[in-house]
Amino acid sequence: MKIKYLYLLPAGLITLLSACKKTIYPDALPQNKILEYKVVNVQDTVIYGSVDNIENTITVYIPYYYGLTVIEPKITLDANATLTATAQPVSIDNNSQTYTVKGGDGTTRTYKLNIIQQNTASLTLNWFDSDPRAIPNGQITLISGNFLSTSTASLKLTLLNQITNKTVLGDLSTAQIVTNADSYGDTYILGIKVPLDIDSGRYNVQVDYLGHSVKMDKPLRVYYNRPQIATTFNTQTVAAGDSISFINQADVFIDLKSVKATINGQAYDFPVQTSTRTKIVIKVPEGLPVGSWGSTPFNFQFGNWQPVVTNVPLVVKSKTGG
Repeated sequence: MKIKYLYLLPAGLITLLSACKKTIYPDALPQNKILEYKVVNVQDTVIYGSVDNIENTITVYIPYYYGLTVIEPKITLDANATLTATAQPVSIDNNSQTYTVKGGDGTTRTYKLNIIQQNTASLTLNWFDSDPRAIPNGQITLISGNFLSTSTASLKLTLLNQITNKTVLGDLSTAQIVTNADSYGDTYILGIKVPLDIDSGRYNVQVDYLGHSVKMDKPLRVYYNRPQIATTFNTQTVAAGDSISFINQADVFIDLKSVKATINGQAYDFPVQTSTRTKIVIKVPEGLPVGSWGSTPFNFQFGNWQPVVTNVPLVVKSKTGG
């Protein structure tokens, strides 16, 4: 009988321990994740970012041939999760962009965006002419190089005046990169304008493109030509105190000193009201003879250049309109 009770005792302990066993469930996973990150401003395709929910990073690779300067993201989140700030376009040079996700359970998570530009291996550039030059508002000497893309989105040209150290940015409004095998061989040609208000002088030129920065081996010479005035076709009917306007034809107006008109054999001074690089406004003086004078020569003195003469169909009337 003693043996029997010893046998039953362990079985009873097992039953007792089984009755006391507790089920332990794992903690709920936070609902604050980015499930998908994609770039949607690429024509005919999308670029997907790699989302790392351990390091809390998003990595996006941008190939150079898409010519992107910004990315427009579309972000998919956990159910009931929201971004604390609306996702906006991001410059591909931005290295500080983050996204904070607030889950429906109240938890938050912040992701760091890493944009990696897959650019060309190198950039080699050369002036196409031996004496690179430009006039204000004119196109600079062509630059040839291994651009490997026709997109100007990442293009920047900086001009540094060798004397004043003033920095000027190239005007990219008409810039283009093209291939022209017939004339220049299998290369890319870059056309950029210098600003209208640039000073004359020699400028060191730096070209930035697709993550590369190249200083050109020769300076760019910016110079002024003798100004030219666009022809005035319409008859100007004026009285003393009225204004007459002139615009430039090609080269900019610079250092205007005086304006005179010869009427009936006598020269009259016309005071300058305003003078910019593209427009001149003069005032009709007192004492002009009333009459229809036909094609009247106006004489403009710019700096030390020879006077610039343009003919204006002119009718002078009295102030009272007689």
